Amino acid sequence: MMRPRKADNREYTLMIVPHQGQSVISMKIPIKVIKGMAVALSILILFFMGAFANYRHTINTASAEKAELESLRQTNGMQHQQIEQIAKETAVLQEDLRRLNQLDNDVRRMMSMEEQPEASRSGTVRPNGAFNGQGGPTIKPGIDNLANLVREMQANAKERESSLEDLRVRIIDRNARAAAMPSIWPASGDVTSRFGWRSSPWGWGSDWHPGIDIANDYGTPITATADGRVMFADWYGGYGKLIQIDHGNGIVTLYGHNSTMLVSPGQQVRKGDIIAEMGSTGASTGSHCHYEVQVNGTAVNPASFL
Repeated sequence: MMRPRKADNREYTLMIVPHQGQSVISMKIPIKVIKGMAVALSILILFFMGAFANYRHTINTASAEKAELESLRQTNGMQHQQIEQIAKETAVLQEDLRRLNQLDNDVRRMMSMEEQPEASRSGTVRPNGAFNGQGGPTIKPGIDNLANLVREMQANAKERESSLEDLRVRIIDRNARAAAMPSIWPASGDVTSRFGWRSSPWGWGSDWHPGIDIANDYGTPITATADGRVMFADWYGGYGKLIQIDHGNGIVTLYGHNSTMLVSPGQQVRKGDIIAEMGSTGASTGSHCHYEVQVNGTAVNPASFL
């Protein structure tokens, strides 16, 4: 059988001894009060310890957040500078593409070609125009703006590359056709007989002359008037020592009355190459070059090519 706990009625006597001549003060404090005060003091100490820990945690968190914000601020500043630099470089690339577009259009006009509508996505800039209206709000570009602009420039660059490659092929073809066109004189000298009807150099009547005669000193260099392949280099009746060159597209040139031939059949020659020396072989009254142009087997006036 449990006995009921007795109430703790003990007391502590607190004595205060004053200075001499004064009576001693005695106070009795129940043990319950002392225990209560001890508990309250413990709670108060725990409260202050918790508050201090929370304060330290708050200070550390705030410091960390401040450092993170400073790092973000610096990062954002660097990113902003990088975006501005990329924007400047993008503007330079845009100007380069604009010049390429203009150059493409100029070259096509020079070649008398019509610009295909799909070949360019940018308008033609007229730097010397009478009007100079510009404007619009000033907006700093963002990442999305720059990304879209870069994609557009990449597409424009691919189109320009394709267009310029087409121009390159066209120019090569045009140059090849120009090189194969007999457009220069075969020799220096005086034209003594032109294409068509003429008075016979033999002194009777008139005859049809299928080329032009260019007279000069014996041994004067004779050059190919266009790129081509030598078809014939031998004696041929009244032509004497004759050279025939095939230039393609049905065009053939003939060089007659040579004293010396410097090329052989099958040989490739370029416009301006020396192929013979002037002479008076065959039916000839003196040193000269008979120059003839045939188109699909028919002699035509060489002057129309010069």
